[in-house]
Amino acid sequence: MRNFSAIRRVLVITLLLNLVATAAKLIVGYLTGSISLVADGFDSVFDSASNIIGLVGIYIASRPADEEHPYGHRKFETMAAISISILLFLTCMQLVQSAWVRLKASEIIAPVVNVWSFAALLLSIAVHITVVSYEYRKGRELKSDILVADALHTRADIYISVSVIAGLIAVKLGQPVVDPILALIIAALIFKIGLDIIRSRSRVLLDRVAVDTSDVERIARAVQGVTAVHRVRSRGHEDDIYIDLHVKVNPSMATEQAHSIAHEVERRLLAEVPGVQDVIVHIEPERAQGIGEGEAIDHNNNSSA
Repeated sequence: MRNFSAIRRVLVITLLLNLVATAAKLIVGYLTGSISLVADGFDSVFDSASNIIGLVGIYIASRPADEEHPYGHRKFETMAAISISILLFLTCMQLVQSAWVRLKASEIIAPVVNVWSFAALLLSIAVHITVVSYEYRKGRELKSDILVADALHTRADIYISVSVIAGLIAVKLGQPVVDPILALIIAALIFKIGLDIIRSRSRVLLDRVAVDTSDVERIARAVQGVTAVHRVRSRGHEDDIYIDLHVKVNPSMATEQAHSIAHEVERRLLAEVPGVQDVIVHIEPERAQGIGEGEAIDHNNNSSA
């Protein structure tokens, strides 16, 4: 993966920033006994963990294609992004358990709210706004699943910290039960973010169509000598897309001419469809009704060659 070094640099920077926010919230949360602040801190712990997972994921994803992985290792980055959602679900379990204990004894274990509680949260919000803006922009720029997923996770922390501030104000006003209730709301929000990450990234693992079939057919039909196009398939994600298709030509056409047509179809698809890495064109005589009828010529061109 060409952008490996750039993505790694972004992850290292966000990891360091997340550690600052994590330390502030956990230290103050435990000292004051605020479960919502501790919950927010645990979520930041998983932010840091997701950065580490991302570093491992892109390291594997950056490896070149080999005999066992002829299409490369790019899906490891997507798998790393999905694994972040698992961490989010673990966070939810921790929050729900802690909130339930507090709900049963909210008056007995009332948190202490002081200036340090708000200072830790405001510091966290400032750090996370910086991280989200930087990481999401770089994720789109570098077309990285792991950076985008991690930025979305961190963005939730901003809303969570704002909610915790509101909860601490309620506690200060004599409503300690608000603290565990708020923790449950935070857990639900984190759970939803985890589901969103799985839903969006599973499309790549399940080989969902990556390019509009009609666009591929239009480009292929524009090549002189192509009489029909069918069985168009595509898979991949953004800058790592693979396409294969069947095109029909005049049955009396010489093999060399059919080869030239296949090459031209590949060249145009590689040039006109962003992110395509490889195209396979299957040539069939016009009278053929399927792959098994007539003579077929398979031509494969790798753009990296």
